[in-house]
Amino acid sequence: MSRILVLSPHPDDESIGCGGTLRGRVEDGDTVRVVFLTSGEKGGHGRSEAETMRRREQEARAAAAILGLSQLEFWREPDGGLRATAGAVRKLRGLLKTFRPDTVYVPHDREMHPDHRGAARLLRAALAGSRGPRPDVLMFEVWAPLQRLDEIIDISRHMETKLRAVRAYGSQCAVVGFVEAVRGLNRYRGEMHSWPGGDYAEVFTRLRP
Repeated sequence: MSRILVLSPHPDDESIGCGGTLRGRVEDGDTVRVVFLTSGEKGGHGRSEAETMRRREQEARAAAAILGLSQLEFWREPDGGLRATAGAVRKLRGLLKTFRPDTVYVPHDREMHPDHRGAARLLRAALAGSRGPRPDVLMFEVWAPLQRLDEIIDISRHMETKLRAVRAYGSQCAVVGFVEAVRGLNRYRGEMHSWPGGDYAEVFTRLRP
């Protein structure tokens, strides 16, 4: 069994980017820990930041239950201002030291959203000062499709579970058609890149030193 750490800049990125893979990891008996770096409080679409934070954290717990994830942390870094600050780097470095993940999932470092790029920078900075074995870092796509594919995971048997987890983010799905977009992207990845494999796939690129 492996220890898996997921760094999700906002509640929903983990389900959109690697929800099918995480469900497979849980079924394999791996220990999966998810850190929501921000609570997406600025994505309320008319709601107050306090109400949005509460709602999105509730949605994250609901999505996690669908995927079978039980270890969740909300770090409440500033939404829209996620940075590799000294405090955030120190906190993540401590988690890497105590949890000792075999694999870390994080959005890739060329994502359109600045918080997604910030998450990758934060992880890189934390790893730079860490001792011991370096985890395998697999970066996923949310807003910007990857071009270099280092790992392709057939998620066909988990696709409907993944979509249910994405639907749990009702506050976001009411504004953006995430379910249709995710289904289309994963179908494209399955058809074009997963051979032999099923109809749906998630793809990842490795963080290089």
